[in-house]
Formats: sequence, structure tokens, C-alpha cells
Amino acid sequence: MSDDKEKYAGQFAQAYTPDPAEVKARNSRNRWLGVALAVFVILVGVITFIRLSSSDLSESGFYYTMDDKGEKVQTLPEGMSPEQAAPPPNLTPVEDAPTEGETP
Repeated sequence: MSDDKEKYAGQFAQAYTPDPAEVKARNSRNRWLGVALAVFVILVGVITFIRLSSSDLSESGFYYTMDDKGEKVQTLPEGMSPEQAAPPPNLTPVEDAPTEGETP
């Protein structure tokens, strides 16, 4: 029988160990990639925030659009009646809602 130590001799390559200069270069490259990724994420977040804060989401054109004069024009999907698009009768508009401490 063969010796267990001699059984696999020469079949496996030695694991690569980078020298300190290579490790330093890799770490530097990874830091710059991390900084670039963080800047990109922050840039996308800021642009998204600016675009959302400047838009009026209450009239986003879901059922209403604006005509050339700036007035609301109701455009409903085909087959939908205005009664179906109306809000539920038990909803109170924000302007008419009681404030805190006020009884309805």
C-alpha cells in the first residue's frame, strides 16, 4: 500500500498568496469602487427626491388630465362611469375635515 502523504504528491498547485503591494492595490481599488457606488446611490436618491417633491401627486393624471387652458378634464377608462370613479360617499375632503380638538 502507498503512503497517504505520497498519494497526491504533485497533483495540487500551491495556493496563490499575493504580495503586500498587490493587496494594497486591491484594497485601494475596492475603496474607490465603494465611494463611486455610494456617490451614484446618493445622486439617484437626490434626483428622485427632487423630481417627486416638485410634482403634484394629488392630480397625477390617473382619472383627470389638464386641457390647454389648465382646467381639469375627466378622462375615464373605457366602460367606466363617473359614479364608479367618484370617491366613496363617507370620505371627507381635507378642507372640510375637523382639526384636532374640534368636534365633528
